[in-house]
Amino acid sequence: MTKLLTLIPFALWAAAWMLGGQFIAHQVFRLRRERLIVGLALGFVLQLWLSNLMSHLMPVPYSFWVGAALVLVFGLAVAWKSLLRDWHSLLTFSLPQALVLLFLFYVFFSIGRGLNIFDDFQNIPLTSIMAAGDIPPHFPFDPSLRFGYHYLLLIFSAQLTRLGDLFPWTAMDAARALALSLLVMLAYLWTRRMTRSRIAGCLGAFFVAFSGGARWLLLLLPAALTQKISEHISLLGSGIPTAPDLAQALISPWAIEGGGPFPFPFAFANGVNSPAAMTLGGIGVMGPLILLLLIMLFRRLRGLTGGIVLAAILAAYALTGEYTFLIVYPSVGLLLLIEWIRARRIHLPRSFLPTLGVGSVALVFALVQGGVLTEIARGMLFPAADAGSFHTFNFAPGVPAFVSAHLGFMSLLDPYQLIAGLFEMGPVLLALPLLFIWGRKMFRAQQWWEAGVAVSAGAGLFSLFVKYTGTAGVSATTRLMVTLVLVPTLYAVPLVWIWLRKRSESLKLTGLSLGLISIFGGLVFLGVQLIAIQNPILPYFMNEMDVRMENRHWNLLPRDAMVFDADPRRAVTVFGRGSNSMSAWVLTPEWNQLMGNPEPQLLNAAGFDYIYFGTEYWEEISPEVQYLYQDACVKLVDEVQGTRAPDDYRKDFRRLLDISACQ
Repeated sequence: MTKLLTLIPFALWAAAWMLGGQFIAHQVFRLRRERLIVGLALGFVLQLWLSNLMSHLMPVPYSFWVGAALVLVFGLAVAWKSLLRDWHSLLTFSLPQALVLLFLFYVFFSIGRGLNIFDDFQNIPLTSIMAAGDIPPHFPFDPSLRFGYHYLLLIFSAQLTRLGDLFPWTAMDAARALALSLLVMLAYLWTRRMTRSRIAGCLGAFFVAFSGGARWLLLLLPAALTQKISEHISLLGSGIPTAPDLAQALISPWAIEGGGPFPFPFAFANGVNSPAAMTLGGIGVMGPLILLLLIMLFRRLRGLTGGIVLAAILAAYALTGEYTFLIVYPSVGLLLLIEWIRARRIHLPRSFLPTLGVGSVALVFALVQGGVLTEIARGMLFPAADAGSFHTFNFAPGVPAFVSAHLGFMSLLDPYQLIAGLFEMGPVLLALPLLFIWGRKMFRAQQWWEAGVAVSAGAGLFSLFVKYTGTAGVSATTRLMVTLVLVPTLYAVPLVWIWLRKRSESLKLTGLSLGLISIFGGLVFLGVQLIAIQNPILPYFMNEMDVRMENRHWNLLPRDAMVFDADPRRAVTVFGRGSNSMSAWVLTPEWNQLMGNPEPQLLNAAGFDYIYFGTEYWEEISPEVQYLYQDACVKLVDEVQGTRAPDDYRKDFRRLLDISACQ
């Protein structure tokens, strides 16, 4: 009964932004067949963006409720006449689309529960502190630092944690699953709209979900050539622990944490063009989802209300990736310059004004709403305040090269590295000529936004000459190449389908073959992912005792309290409170010293109010330090017990001790 009473308010909150999105899609953008999915995506993105803004003004969870309510109120305000006139048609929806969406969500959510890969070590603690009220968030492991991050999707996982009473890791799985399901459905609608074919729509959805690079093609080369290529590749990131060189890595399991019961083969992974179904980090597929939503809706921009909605969606896009947001501005600006040259005069075409207005408003919000761009702007305007920001942003020129998070830098000037780089990028690059032709057509039709999106793919080529050197690590250079693969991925199937309609059978077979090559790696990984469904797991730094402790104490400690733990990720997740333990994702020397000598007085002097530990850590502490925890200043807050191996007579436990009085 208690759980049911919790779900009723949560259901009302979800219904508010879902209905609001439906009303906006119907009335503002005049959608009918596409209304259900587009409306859900609209409500989803708008309420996240508004909730983030409201979190600057009011505490969580009120900001979550106000964000959803504003979407509903806006939807009712624009659609009330239609509701009075024909409410029945406004509330009807496509049952097949709803069922497919639910099925996709079930599959992707179930997969997520069986995996803990990529940066869950970062995003599960971050979700916990955000759900506890820290929005815009600070660095979970140094609360004095603002954490400029692309946290839009994490707001939703925080909402599910706070309002839906889900654990942070479960909420993250649900958030990523919903975003991915909506993206796949939008890809279907987008391709069907472009081609007027349901078959093409299904192929487009499949391609967006599973297409990626084709590293596995290296397996088909002669062994001598593969070895030669391997000698020219310096592995990076997770490639380093996988194998000593590329040739060995291609026949090895991918060395990643939390990969499920069956290992992923490294040959089918990708460090720059990964399938959407494998986008399991904290950003998820929110970037592609919002970009596709903008492409679909900009064509239907009519009047002020549509401009307001698109400005909000574009501003939300900035909370998914700063580069992909910013690159559209010079891309559209280049088109305006071409128009001036063509017309031989400087002027603003009337058709350009809506795009200018939407872009300008979105940029203003992006500079103040939180996230990476806000931190960059703060650092530029107030250099003294930049010391309070976690990230730094530095770039350096370099030789033209593809950059992979696994294979490192692959110079275009080295033929062996070039082969590896082209395989890593995948066949989707072959869609660029058709995309540029389409961009030219949109430019002539004065569809400035969509033409700018096409140009942004070409602008991605300039990222081949730039190297990122900030705190996110050199592998973050791959983010500069996003538009080079993302935009062609969204357009590949509809444009190729249209182009092949009147072409020969051999060309059609070639197109089909390239499509199969693009999705083959994603399908292999899907097979591995499906195995994980049968084995739901907890985060690899937690167990069932931590779950019980979280049930009892999450978000109940004093707001500014810090908890010392042998694994800082665990305490931050369990209690929703930050922990001063890391600098740039590396444990600080001060924390390491406390780890070796956790006297309660020393911990308290370092700012920790509590200590949380289990049997393993307690047994590592010296008897002299253990004795100090019998002092009257130490208070037992709670203890949970578990079991060890059958032949071990000792009981496992988790203890939370209050050391705030230990001076």
